[in-house]
Amino acid sequence: MVSSSAALGVVASRAVVERRQQIGLLRVIGYQRNVVALSFLFESGFVAVSGILLGLGPGLSLAWVLFTSGGISDSTQGLPFAVPRIEIGIVSAIAFAASMLMTYLPARAASRVPIADALRYE
Repeated sequence: MVSSSAALGVVASRAVVERRQQIGLLRVIGYQRNVVALSFLFESGFVAVSGILLGLGPGLSLAWVLFTSGGISDSTQGLPFAVPRIEIGIVSAIAFAASMLMTYLPARAASRVPIADALRYE
């Protein structure tokens, strides 16, 4: 969880550096600083939510297959498969919050790029 959040922070930092001219153009045409920062946060949030859902889907289906086929233990035969929704929700919320925390600083840096420097950047 921590490594994926850190990786998302690195990707967000690289996006700010690589999109410096685009950020400058957005600011020139009238976008406010908070809108530029929110665009980076929304992008990272979408990636984080996609990663969480793409991890939960196969993970839960594999757990169901192992549980119902007796791959975990023979003692699970006849027991109902129960999904720990609260625990999964807590872990997912922590993962999302950590991802947003790691992308906050790059998003803030993107919003503070001086317009003239961004347009001059090559």
